[in-house]
Amino acid sequence: MNRRDMIKSVALGGALGAVSSQAIASTFKAEQAVLPPIEAGEGPMWLLAPLKIGDEVGLGWRLAALTNNDRGAWVVELLRGDQLGRVHVCFHSGEPKGVGHTELLDLILMDGGDGRKDTDEHLGRVIRHMANIVRQNELREGADAELARLLTHAERVERFGPETLL
Repeated sequence: MNRRDMIKSVALGGALGAVSSQAIASTFKAEQAVLPPIEAGEGPMWLLAPLKIGDEVGLGWRLAALTNNDRGAWVVELLRGDQLGRVHVCFHSGEPKGVGHTELLDLILMDGGDGRKDTDEHLGRVIRHMANIVRQNELREGADAELARLLTHAERVERFGPETLL
């Protein structure tokens, strides 16, 4: 069973039972740098570390906000002047749809389109850069419990309706 399936099994109350998230994480950390464990109540800022609110992410875009879990996703807001980029960080089931993604997570640009609208090239590059940061952080000790609370984008659309997710 791969890590994605293990995390979803935890979320669904599956058969992992006594297997701790530490054991799961250690299985998949062989090539990862050792990062400090996630502190309880820290919120999802660990996902974008070392970035902090207000930091430039790249190409003039700044990290403006990162929400706690909002209907199965974390919402990242990026600002450049008067432009707003809203990115939903969702779980993916092996077929990512977002502008950026990692092995486990999909970074979906929520711009009111249906996936056919061209993405601003600079914003797309920034989202892919954020995916690289997330990739380094998603394997941290304690991350599995947080990741298990996320839904895929398709699950969110089905459950809440696309018009409510902007």
